[in-house]
Amino acid sequence: MAPTIKLQSVVLDCQQPAKLAKFYCGLLGGKIVYEIEYFVAVSIPGETITISCSLDEDYTPPAWPGSREEQLQMEHLDFSVEDVEAAVQYALSLGATKPPVQYWQPEFGPQWVTLLDPEGHTFCLCSHFDSVNN
Repeated sequence: MAPTIKLQSVVLDCQQPAKLAKFYCGLLGGKIVYEIEYFVAVSIPGETITISCSLDEDYTPPAWPGSREEQLQMEHLDFSVEDVEAAVQYALSLGATKPPVQYWQPEFGPQWVTLLDPEGHTFCLCSHFDSVNN
């Protein structure tokens, strides 16, 4: 019989865990649920997983868009939102940046906007996917 295994946290390497955790608290309305000098976990309202920020003194932000000459993106986070533009403006006010290259095209389905958090991790603010099925 297989053991029960559940996703607990998505962990983002960074140079400033407390600062990055504060960004995600603001973006998601979460709160810090665990903090030590090199690791901070942020709750996400209504979810059982956390976003955690872990110190890596040698962290190098990924390039967007990626290139073989620079640090490649290894993952990104997608967040569902009701109003993409309002969510983008809010994220920008918290310290996110919007790279000039965006890959959304209508034939791909729901709209999304790619942003970078204060440490350079890529994340997308996406229209609700269930609207595609209606």
